Amino acid sequence: MILVTGATGLVGAHLLYELCSGGHKVRATRRANSKTHFVEWVFSLYTANSSDLLNLIEWVDAEVLDYQSLVEATKGVSTVFHTAATVSFSPSQEQNILATNVRGTANVVDACLENGVKTLCHVSSIAALGERNDLGVIDESCKWQKSKGQSAYARSKFLGENEAWRGFEQGLRVVIVNPSVILGPGRWNSGSGQLFSIVSKGMPFYTDGVTGYVDVRDVAKAMVFLTLNTEVSGERFVLNSENLGFRELFTLIANVSNNRKPFIKIPLALIHVLYPLIFILTAGRISKSNLKSAFTKSYYSSDKIKALGFTFTPIAQTVQLMAEAKKKS
Repeated sequence: MILVTGATGLVGAHLLYELCSGGHKVRATRRANSKTHFVEWVFSLYTANSSDLLNLIEWVDAEVLDYQSLVEATKGVSTVFHTAATVSFSPSQEQNILATNVRGTANVVDACLENGVKTLCHVSSIAALGERNDLGVIDESCKWQKSKGQSAYARSKFLGENEAWRGFEQGLRVVIVNPSVILGPGRWNSGSGQLFSIVSKGMPFYTDGVTGYVDVRDVAKAMVFLTLNTEVSGERFVLNSENLGFRELFTLIANVSNNRKPFIKIPLALIHVLYPLIFILTAGRISKSNLKSAFTKSYYSSDKIKALGFTFTPIAQTVQLMAEAKKKS
């Protein structure tokens, strides 16, 4: 039996589709009395027989901060895909972020150990990686370095990884994936979906920052590939399709949305002056600290998983899919 935590999230829903379309019966966690409409919507995007695949899912009520519910959920399970996490860069969410992403992961690991689960695939983040190497890129070899400027989210993903490694030391087969910014259809009011919603309406501003992006479908496929189709253990893999400048990404979104392309470059020195306007345009969803990070140029390498034969979807195709899906939502 396979268990997926955080199954109603963006990654979790796509992972369920990847597993079910491969014929796997899956147990999936959700919060008590929560709806599964998003999962149903995701399945309907990719297949006409979504009801048949949805019948392969056994839903159970469990939360990562409720240890006993995880013990019950992991009974009879051989493989756990841990996708449950709080993704936020809001200072007000710091305690919630650390609790869910660190203590929640510790609970998952302990439940796996208690019930004799063999394999844990843990979704981490590029936020848990260190500074670029001598080649100017960030990959699996780049170790975390404690820094005063790290966000609560970055710290939580690093500490969450440590919990997974603890499980490895105690006998679990552990595979960790470190996705870059995950793009995919749905969840239009949070994360990358929210970014797409904002930019698709016509975002005139851009910075000269660069970061990595990956299709959510590729994240799900990579997790299944590494966990079920290889024997790797005690390793982590960066999942990154392309490194793009913010202007490049915003232009891709503008093109598929038939809206204006970004044309006003924001110099770092003008953040304090322009931020009130940006705050209004984004309904307060972009903090000043987040905006400052948009000037960083970070380049990520997925050569490790590519060496195993894995390929990634071009981000232009991902953005096109998001645009088509948004029209249906």
